[in-house]
Amino acid sequence: MRQFLQRNAYLFLTSFSVMLAVQAPGQGPGTPLQSPNNTESSRQTPPKKPATATGTSGSAAAPRGSAGTGTPPPGSAAPANDGLDPKYLEFEVLGMRFRPPVQSIMRADGSGITAQWTISERADPPRFVLRVSRLVASDATSTPAQQIDSYVKSVSERPSPNAVFAVRSRKEFELDGRPAALLYTSLREGSGDDEISAVQGYFILQIAPNEFVVISSLLAEQDFASVSKLLERSFRTMQVANQAALADERSGRIARGDHLLRGLDEEAMRRALDPVGAKGDAPAPRWYRITRVDATGDVKDVGYMTMVVIDAAQGLANPDRRESEWTKTEKERGMLVRMQVRTLLDATGTAFSDTEARYWTRWDRGREFWTVRSTIRKDRASSTSTQLGIRSEPTSGSPRPILEVADVVPKEVATEPRRWPIPEVGYLSQAESLVLPRLFPKVDAPADYGFYCFDPRSGRLAQRVDRQVPTAKGYNIATQTTLDAPAIAQLVDERGILLKRSSDDGSVIEATTGQALLDLWQKKGLPTK
Repeated sequence: MRQFLQRNAYLFLTSFSVMLAVQAPGQGPGTPLQSPNNTESSRQTPPKKPATATGTSGSAAAPRGSAGTGTPPPGSAAPANDGLDPKYLEFEVLGMRFRPPVQSIMRADGSGITAQWTISERADPPRFVLRVSRLVASDATSTPAQQIDSYVKSVSERPSPNAVFAVRSRKEFELDGRPAALLYTSLREGSGDDEISAVQGYFILQIAPNEFVVISSLLAEQDFASVSKLLERSFRTMQVANQAALADERSGRIARGDHLLRGLDEEAMRRALDPVGAKGDAPAPRWYRITRVDATGDVKDVGYMTMVVIDAAQGLANPDRRESEWTKTEKERGMLVRMQVRTLLDATGTAFSDTEARYWTRWDRGREFWTVRSTIRKDRASSTSTQLGIRSEPTSGSPRPILEVADVVPKEVATEPRRWPIPEVGYLSQAESLVLPRLFPKVDAPADYGFYCFDPRSGRLAQRVDRQVPTAKGYNIATQTTLDAPAIAQLVDERGILLKRSSDDGSVIEATTGQALLDLWQKKGLPTK
């Protein structure tokens, strides 16, 4: 049953918003959070007509907010032994946060007001799958109870000869004075050995006269009694932010980020370079092991990475250009970040991807250039895709700098480069984004910064958030590459050199040495050439 849950979660978690509402074209709510006052006036409603359930979308975001923004101090709202993660998942574009069950993993889909997040248990298969999204009712005003009534009526009147639906439970209550509702319905489909059954749930919290946060859930029948209680505890931790305060928080972050960037002269940027050898030799690359913990708790090697930061001409950022061909522009010098990544595409390493990326920015930060080349290899076959990014200086015909990003993918029709005008404040180049912890000031209290930066994962120019928290021997850095992305957690030393990074996909990057990595991969029979 749980395997069915894992395979079919998306299908069951997509119809609620389609039936009841449309995604709003405006901007999402948001901001510093007020502690929830879970004034439960919950009432049980007897089962109504047969109903089906399906929902919206879900996954998580990241830590945000510095002191004074309304975010409670760490641990202030985290009771022990309640089955929930002590850390809140922050959904800034929705203006809310809540504590998920422990051992949850998250994924973000879409962007801005259409963003959705998927949350599931770190197990194979999981006992639950959640999707989180924003819902806008078609009526000018509505309530969670009215949304549920409309949903039950719509589904019960829809012909479905091969499926049986029934309302399992329904509650209506308040969270911090806001109307909320929680519905669970049963689904049974098929017959005999092909019969499947699942429980679908919807938690709905009102955030505006016709706007709601919806968390839809899918559970296995045998887990309903225990998991539904766990999820309700999680949903009741939800806190809603204040939009005006959130806007102030965002502008404050961007101002701090812009102030940091405007202070970066060549001397400051050169401090981010890797040291040359004792005899003036080129800096040696730093090596990183990439692993992921599977559902059984075993650590699996899934790749490795090298990184080096040097003083170089722009021409070195383009492996297709020989030095003798460089133009005057290509001879200009700046900071070059070179990365090489191998990622295993199967457990044996017979298929893998090799990526070489070179990111360059001029010392005065006036221009940038990068190339990324990824080759997928399996047996003797290979396929290569490339990305080229260029930010040129302003001209009389284009007084505002433009960022252009072009992708070339095999067997796909070539498309026009994507273009964005560069924001007037807080723009962070790709090279700078990769060494940002090295550029941060030394602080003895948490500090957060906002920037505008191209996000390769979503393929857009987006607002980015970085939070710097001092530790005994360095800093913890939490990075959201977009406002709707989960946080990437980094541990860096006092210089800002990366020691460990944990991403929302469960992968972990840890510093090692080339020899240690070579010995390990050879011992495991993984490809090293």
